[in-house]
Amino acid sequence: MKRKDKKDAPLFYSLKETCRLLNIKPHILDYWEKRIPEIKPHKIGKRKFFKKKDLEILFRIKKLLDEGYTLEGIRKKLFFSKGDTKLKKQERASPSLFPDLSPPPPSKIIPEYTLNRSENLKKILKEVLEELKEIYKSL
Repeated sequence: MKRKDKKDAPLFYSLKETCRLLNIKPHILDYWEKRIPEIKPHKIGKRKFFKKKDLEILFRIKKLLDEGYTLEGIRKKLFFSKGDTKLKKQERASPSLFPDLSPPPPSKIIPEYTLNRSENLKKILKEVLEELKEIYKSL
């Protein structure tokens, strides 16, 4: 839209202008909208327009993607507070390959493993290797 505010900045940016500013193609922006439902462009007719506030969020998303974050990680980082980081399974963008892993409680940590970090890792790896050998023999 060509309406302008007091500082001569447009109120809305078209999809084409937004993609040009972000240096991405329109289908990538559509994909972001599907994966991050908090991105909601204003639709006038069949055309999409973005406000300056939306552009700021899109620039942050692009920066985080360049840093190596996934879209699901970006969604959690930008739109959920620390207490709300656990999403329901149906809201997740993609299924997790691994269950949520947490370290064992401190009571189960053996005191002898607190000596030297490299020695501890070697001992743990040897124990894991022995367990894997036992599992292989049982197969």
